[in-house]
Amino acid sequence: MTEADWTSPPGDTIRRLMATREIDRAELGDALGLSAPDFDELLAGRRRLTEALAKTLADNLGSTDRFWLARDKAYVLDMARLHASASQDGGSSWLASMPTTSMKVYGWVGKTTRAREKLAQEVLSFFGVSSIQEWGQRYSSGVGAVAFRTSLSLASDGMATLVWLRAGERAAAGRATPAFDREAFERILPALKRLSVYKRPSVFLPKLIEACRAVGVTVVTARTPEGCRASGASWFDAAGNPVILLSFRYLSEDHFWFTFFHEAAHIVLHGETHIDGDGVRVMGSDTERQEDEANAFAQELLFPAELRSELNNLGIRPKSIMSIARAAGVTAGIIVGQLEKADVVAPGKLSFLKHRYRWMADAHVPDLVS
Repeated sequence: MTEADWTSPPGDTIRRLMATREIDRAELGDALGLSAPDFDELLAGRRRLTEALAKTLADNLGSTDRFWLARDKAYVLDMARLHASASQDGGSSWLASMPTTSMKVYGWVGKTTRAREKLAQEVLSFFGVSSIQEWGQRYSSGVGAVAFRTSLSLASDGMATLVWLRAGERAAAGRATPAFDREAFERILPALKRLSVYKRPSVFLPKLIEACRAVGVTVVTARTPEGCRASGASWFDAAGNPVILLSFRYLSEDHFWFTFFHEAAHIVLHGETHIDGDGVRVMGSDTERQEDEANAFAQELLFPAELRSELNNLGIRPKSIMSIARAAGVTAGIIVGQLEKADVVAPGKLSFLKHRYRWMADAHVPDLVS
């Protein structure tokens, strides 16, 4: 039997059933907890179905959540098959969708590899598979056993994000980690912010990684390839241990530490049902409430409300910011970042108080800008 040379996303079925049941877009979008743009992404096939979304579709449109998940997976596999078959020259289109320039610079594939066939094999090896077909089957549900909710539409930004997530998965693989202790992790978070006093990532990262490892949380870092806008991501691995991946996006201390505590908040507050990709629009179906909760958690931990009030009374000046930072147990740069986030201080006005980083040879740990 000849395989069809076309496929349709689950969104086509959703549209038909919406029309049959006279359910409008706003009503179903609200039930799914998706904004109008995110709902459009779902209908277009650029957003993967999660168990929660599948259950909501079953409740509102009929059938079962298993049907919707199977419908979604079949579409992704068809897309991978069609993309592979369309590449008569051995997968050049698939390879072209990958950020291979960055992958070479970061040492994730051979820096001097030029032959297309060899480069394709090195990219496949990076993903832990031997063929494009196997890649499509494995990554139809995320990176390895991790069910990342990421777009597999083969757009360059989606592939760049997937490469970054895979780099994080590779960095986390094989690390000896005890069973996750959620309460212990939450207890140590206030102390972890004090690691920000160490200026150099090469100094504070090992301390952060070990403190988290001791309570069952794996922390890894990786520079983002071109096209990836991620700041951080978090998920639970096959053993039930949380993994936090950080990218050092923006190369500033305030953004790094806020991202870490944002991801830690998702682990503490939302648990295994939440998979986060901060800064990546294709990464998930996180509700606005969960994002607001994670942001509030991180802000309160780094810059408590009573200290925000005290700073307002003292006045927004470098000397008072440094005093409040000492009271909060963080650096002045982190306080400045929070003031910028709250639109209290114009971006750049007090940037001289921040520690900044730059990428050098290491694709996982940047250097301090002196």
